[in-house]
Amino acid sequence: MTIVPAISTDPRTTDRRIIVVGAGPAGCIAAISLARQGHRVALIEQHRFPRDKVCGECLSAVAIETLARLDLKTAVHKLNPMPLTRCELIAPSGAVATIDLPLPMWGLSRFALDAALLEAARQAGAEIHQPARCESIDSKTTTVAIRDLPTNAIRTIRARYILIADGKAACGLAHHEPTTDLGIKAHFQNVRSPTDTISLFSLPGHYVGLAPIEQSHWNVAMSVPAEHVRSVQGNLDALFDSILNQNIELARRFRSASRISDWLASPLPRFPVSADWPENVIPIGNAAAALEPIGGEGMGLAMRSAELAAAAVDTALREGQPIDTAALRRDFNKLWKPRRLAARATAMLMSSPRCAEVLVHAINSIESLARPALIPLGKL
Repeated sequence: MTIVPAISTDPRTTDRRIIVVGAGPAGCIAAISLARQGHRVALIEQHRFPRDKVCGECLSAVAIETLARLDLKTAVHKLNPMPLTRCELIAPSGAVATIDLPLPMWGLSRFALDAALLEAARQAGAEIHQPARCESIDSKTTTVAIRDLPTNAIRTIRARYILIADGKAACGLAHHEPTTDLGIKAHFQNVRSPTDTISLFSLPGHYVGLAPIEQSHWNVAMSVPAEHVRSVQGNLDALFDSILNQNIELARRFRSASRISDWLASPLPRFPVSADWPENVIPIGNAAAALEPIGGEGMGLAMRSAELAAAAVDTALREGQPIDTAALRRDFNKLWKPRRLAARATAMLMSSPRCAEVLVHAINSIESLARPALIPLGKL
């Protein structure tokens, strides 16, 4: 979808101060923040909730701190996320390096988290349009055309600011070359793995992440070259079976496991913060930037970017001044840039069995290397 003029003669066209497109973690955090400040917010989401989504399903310390500042931590904790206090790097030979996390993380499904945050946005006073799809955006008049999916009717909503939280910059804010990798995930039960640990398995050309989530389930999230998926003609069970044969410890942990959800797959985005945004249109979350999903930092950065954007919008509306978008982009770059480069480097290391073996051996042999090893994962 591209940003195009939204032409409508619909007499139901209404004015709203702020429109948020996308009700994932970033969109809901922005809507909650702004609605609580007394602003009129319309939140547009094309999917019915609860719904599953390709994601590592780890809430980092950044995410938990954001929830705490918005008095949402207790509500999310009631969903029974799994406390994560350690991470593991696992070479194909089965060698394991275990590192204590400096701050705890939570393992929690998007199925549970997104529904809870959307309800919090509703309670905060946001106007929810769901299921509804953003058809077009006119950045000059800050007007959004919305298609109500059950009725197929189109209406337009005008705003002072539009926050794009649809993920992957799908609303045409910038063009990013697609990667050749796919993100693939599913939930399992009866996995033989530590229940307080995020595990990262090295494989030839890619990697697998494993994290416990609520209800004694496990989330498997993989970065896989698209050519590997084509080689099994899209049979993701066959793909996973072949992956299990490439890492001794991964195979051991899944010996008695069974899949309890459908496989989900989507293109894996990687792109930096754009140097230019349309006037009065602000991307947040994965619409603003996307890093390698290797450290479980994605949702935390998305939520923090939404909090920053909401604060900038609130200040601008109260002071009657334009948003300092250059300052906001600098704040976004502080969030994403160092983690993006380091996460990509770590992904390349873990996608090389030889490098992974050396890395795991070094961490186990030299105790002082354990903490610095967390830097590329965004933990320090």
